[in-house]
Amino acid sequence: MDEEQKLEYELQRILDMVGNSDLSGMTEFSNPSNSQDIMQGSEASIDKSDKMLSLTNKNFQSRDDLIEAAHKIAFVQGYALVIRSSEASIDKSDKMLSLTNKNFQSRDDLIEAARKIAFVQGYALVIRRSKSEIYVVLGCDRGGNYKSRKVPLEERKKKSASRLINCPFEIWGKKKRKLQGFWKLEIKSLLHNHEPSTDMSGHPYCRRFSNEEIMRIKEMCMAGIPPRQILSSLRQSNPHLQAISRNIYNKKAKILEESLAGRTVIQALVDELGEGGFSYNIEYDQEGHLTHLFFAHPISIELSKSYPHVFLMDCTYKTNKYKMPLLDIIGVSSFNTSFYSCFVFMQKEEEKDYVWALEMFNKILGVHNQPLVIISDRELALMNAIRIVFPSACNLLCMWHIENNILANCKPHFREEVDWVAFLSTWTDLIKSPNESSFDKAWDRFENEYKENAAVLNYIRGTWLPLKEKFVSAWTDEVAHLGNRATSRAEGVHATLKKYLQVSTGGLREVKEKICLAIEHQFQEIKTQLSSEKVRVPHRLRIPFFKEVVTHVSMFALDELYKQHEAAKYGNLSSQCTGHFFKTMGIPCGHMIKDMKIQVLPLNAIHNQWRMDARLFNNDQHGSLDDENDQINSLLLDFKEKYEKLPILQKDDTKRQLSQFVGTSFPLILEPKIQPHKGRPLGSKKRNESSSTRREPSKFEIVEKSRKCSVCKGVGHNKSTCPFQVAS
Repeated sequence: MDEEQKLEYELQRILDMVGNSDLSGMTEFSNPSNSQDIMQGSEASIDKSDKMLSLTNKNFQSRDDLIEAAHKIAFVQGYALVIRSSEASIDKSDKMLSLTNKNFQSRDDLIEAARKIAFVQGYALVIRRSKSEIYVVLGCDRGGNYKSRKVPLEERKKKSASRLINCPFEIWGKKKRKLQGFWKLEIKSLLHNHEPSTDMSGHPYCRRFSNEEIMRIKEMCMAGIPPRQILSSLRQSNPHLQAISRNIYNKKAKILEESLAGRTVIQALVDELGEGGFSYNIEYDQEGHLTHLFFAHPISIELSKSYPHVFLMDCTYKTNKYKMPLLDIIGVSSFNTSFYSCFVFMQKEEEKDYVWALEMFNKILGVHNQPLVIISDRELALMNAIRIVFPSACNLLCMWHIENNILANCKPHFREEVDWVAFLSTWTDLIKSPNESSFDKAWDRFENEYKENAAVLNYIRGTWLPLKEKFVSAWTDEVAHLGNRATSRAEGVHATLKKYLQVSTGGLREVKEKICLAIEHQFQEIKTQLSSEKVRVPHRLRIPFFKEVVTHVSMFALDELYKQHEAAKYGNLSSQCTGHFFKTMGIPCGHMIKDMKIQVLPLNAIHNQWRMDARLFNNDQHGSLDDENDQINSLLLDFKEKYEKLPILQKDDTKRQLSQFVGTSFPLILEPKIQPHKGRPLGSKKRNESSSTRREPSKFEIVEKSRKCSVCKGVGHNKSTCPFQVAS
């Protein structure tokens, strides 16, 4: 039997068994190798009755219609079809084919052209492989398969998903040396195994930012602009931007990672402080965790040395993710505005922590710029540290904090509102006593009037009476506090700082960057105001008396001086001059002006705090270090002169010691441990963690808002447990 007869015999046997719908007896179909031999034969082996043949006589509107018809017939026959890549399967109308006839100047031009066409068609292309200046492989962003990690899916905490479905689309870009270095596009497969997207925002690549947008994001991040506002700004310039807020957060994280350059966060922070001309110091525990960080901006140092008379010290909280208290030291300018002097992150608020912080502050001030007055609240550890580090400074207590403490601890003991109002009036008369003898008399009246209210009297006697020299007018009016009797300006700058911080979950490096923004903004305002007031003369001050002081003294001081001048002019003065105004403000009072009997006020009659003529701020980042650099240069000259005179062996020993000093590496410092809170005041309800920078309510605020007893109007109990009700 020849070959042709064998094929006809086999074909007839197959047709007979197909008619019986039973292929199990065919060894050719049970054996894959035999079946392939049959199917790879000549045209005589084709089943003439196969419905698939009927498709060859039809015309299809599109590639997808053809594929769908073939899939249906194969499915009925018990087969499944897949798309194989072949040159014959390429859609001749695909615009991607037009790129094969073009020459591209660069790899980027080729990629951009291919991506534009794919985007219009509803696909996104990504780089699969590439080799610089040789080739690049582009594929569909749904190409490839998901690579499972070692952790099983059911054990993962984060629910994951994948868009990869092994899409076969693939094109190549190659650099042709024969074409003078032009890039050519070659097509491997233009087929996709999925439908095109009608909305491209679901593809991560389409949400990427351009290089120009990345630069804008960096600039806006440095300016402290929130991510949502950054996104809004980008959309104004690019209405077709597909990015969402998460893309901004991811880009910020990537920018942060790039800025670290392999360093730890603390190492990067320390490097930036040193390179930025900051005065700083750190402390860490035995495990290497940071415990204390002191830093002062060069601008702040310049302002602090220019206005060293009065400083306010207060801690603020909820500024960083480590929950470290932040000691903020604030100065007062000649315009009676506030400025940041220095910042200290501390592990705890104990006396030794405050002593360390104030010693660092004392070093940047220098021996010739010691403060006259320091204002704080009744933080005993801080008060003790002030006494140790600045023994010559007068430590005054904040009147605002005192009044609020009186409210929180005394008001619950008064049943009627009228009694509470009378108590406040008596207390105010006591603390405003003009001299010591009047204070003693006022205290005797106070004790006699409230002797039956033991709780209130014991509280005043035990808490505030020992500190009377720090807040009673009889003593404070003898001190040049320049009108500062409270730390309310500190509360104001805390609020301003937290507007820059936005959240309380930032790291120390991030907080430092936001602080720098606040300092630079604050300095520019002071600098501009200084320049403006030097050239402006108020019309009401164009009189001979102010001739020497206008444009040399701040407008705030001139306004105070004008009030005193008018009082002296029209006789609106008290019968006796106490001298308190001049002592506390450094500005002549009405009585002094009247007694002077002069036509022109001399400039030296004004306290140096209010003077502008001797101040000039250049905004030099390293200007505050000039004196220190001069000292170092002087030491180096002395060292060089002495070194040249040393014997050979001593020279070698000196060089070895100097090399060891220069080669000493900075120890590895870890991030701080998260510090526990002091605890919430009694009555505070919200205990969940939050990223808000808003402070927790103080005790006096809780007292004011709490529900009160209907009998005594106190808090902490109701009518049935009221002590007055029980007593009656």
